[in-house]
Amino acid sequence: MEEKLKKLILIYQKDLKLNQILKEQISIFNSYQIDEVTDEKSLIELLDTQKINLLILDSNFINLNLKLIIENFESLNKIQKLIILYDKKSVNLKINIKEIILLEKPFKVIDLLEKIEELLSPKKNYKNNIFLTRQLKFLPYEKVIINLKTNKKQHLTEKENRLLFYLYDNKNNQTTKNDLLNSVWGLSENVNTHTLETHIYRLKQKLNNVEPKVSFLLLNQNGLYSLQDEHLKSL
Repeated sequence: MEEKLKKLILIYQKDLKLNQILKEQISIFNSYQIDEVTDEKSLIELLDTQKINLLILDSNFINLNLKLIIENFESLNKIQKLIILYDKKSVNLKINIKEIILLEKPFKVIDLLEKIEELLSPKKNYKNNIFLTRQLKFLPYEKVIINLKTNKKQHLTEKENRLLFYLYDNKNNQTTKNDLLNSVWGLSENVNTHTLETHIYRLKQKLNNVEPKVSFLLLNQNGLYSLQDEHLKSL
C-alpha cells in the first residue's frame, strides 16, 4: 500500500518562540509536516517549490502585496487553506481565498489545533443520534457528546470525534494501533504512540466528565483498542 504524503503546514509570523511552541504542539497532536518562514521573500521561495496545505499567518504581516501573493499562489493551487492569527488592532483582513479561518489573539494552543483539524481533516458523512449508553448521546455530525439526564455536554475535536466514531463503528471488534492511525489519521506510516495515547486520554476524560464512571476505550493486554460498555453489548 502506498504511503500518503504528510500535509505541509507553514507558519509565517515573527515570534520565533511562539513558532517553536506551535511546531512542537502541532507535531504532538498530529503527523503534519511543519515548516516556518519569517519574511516575505522566504515565503515566495518556498511557494515556488512546494504546495502548502495550510498557511498560518500573523496578521501583522498582511499588506496589499502579501494579499496579492497569497491569492495568486492559491489560484495556482500552491496554497490551499489559511488561518490568520489576528489581534483587535488588525484591520482589513479580507483575503480572497476559499477556505480561511480567523483566530483572535491571545488564543489557546488547543483552539488553534482544533482549527487546523477543522480545515485539514477529510470530510466525513456521519450517521447521527448514536446512544453510547441509555443516557449518553453522541452526535458526530456536531462533534458533541451529551448526557440527556443531566444536560452535561462536551465538544470534541475533529480527531476525538473521528476516533470515537471509528471505535463505536467497530465496537464488536478489537482494533490495533495501526488500524486506528490509518483510519483516523489517514496514515499508513507509523506515528509516535504518544499521539494516539494523548487523544485516547483526552477522549476518556471528556466521556467521564459527561457521564462519570462510564468505562470506555479499554486497552487490553495484547495492545488492542476497543469501545466497551455493558450497554453497547445489547446494541
